[in-house]
Amino acid sequence: MLLACLGAGAFLAAVVPSSGSVQDSPQTGARARRGPSRVRFAVIGDLGTGRSKQAEVAAKMCRWRRKHPFDRVITTGDNIYPDGSPELFARKFYEPYACLLNNGVRFHASLGNHDIHTDNGEPQLSDPTFGMKGRNYIVRRDGVRFVIADSNDLQRAWLKGALRRRPGVRWTIVVFHHPVYSPGTEHGSTPGFRPGLPRLFRKRGVDLVLNGHDHLYAATRPLKGLRYVVTGGGGDKLYGCGKAWFSARCAERYHFLHVVASRDRITVRAVALSGVFHRFSTPGLP
Repeated sequence: MLLACLGAGAFLAAVVPSSGSVQDSPQTGARARRGPSRVRFAVIGDLGTGRSKQAEVAAKMCRWRRKHPFDRVITTGDNIYPDGSPELFARKFYEPYACLLNNGVRFHASLGNHDIHTDNGEPQLSDPTFGMKGRNYIVRRDGVRFVIADSNDLQRAWLKGALRRRPGVRWTIVVFHHPVYSPGTEHGSTPGFRPGLPRLFRKRGVDLVLNGHDHLYAATRPLKGLRYVVTGGGGDKLYGCGKAWFSARCAERYHFLHVVASRDRITVRAVALSGVFHRFSTPGLP
């Protein structure tokens, strides 16, 4: 089953590594005037345990995809517990997600704190199944730009450059492991990220920020128009929710996200084993 995953080269050609030039190709013609077509993707974090809950969430993703399609999965890190060892890839990544990987779904991962315990994350960086072309990289699809960073050693200069406004980009979604805003009782918001990162994101017109690290689901209320989501319920032991002034919803649930970016909005659904338990749209919608 690892198999189909190693044939990821065709899509990976569209990925821009941190060592390369941060350029977005302009879109012209009718598509640029209309904005992006619908881009559908899933998001999961804190996943690679090899335990039963990871398998249950993965199976739910596969069932969900039959009626709610997506062709890629973005991760918010901690892809392989406890230490990112390549000997664990088969049991804790290839096998749980075989029903996605063998049906053409591509992953684009970020590195969590557990992933870098082995060779600073190099085994995942060099395995095309994880879809990374560097620690910091950009993926583009039909007017949607994913800016995926390594928050274990956040390169703010790279992030600032990657977020420059580019022709043809309708939506910019930022992804990394450690949360900017989290009501979680285990880790909570990451010290040192505020106020600098929110200021940068607002200045650069970021539309959505996706993080992990706390093993729960949490979504902020719109903070000057921007939503921050913690999605860390992919399979490891869940953490508790605390109270926070910025919080719109916090839930101690195993889940993934299904996200649809259309011309006028991004719609986020949090999907637990029992179905959708939270939904919001951005910008400016309830």
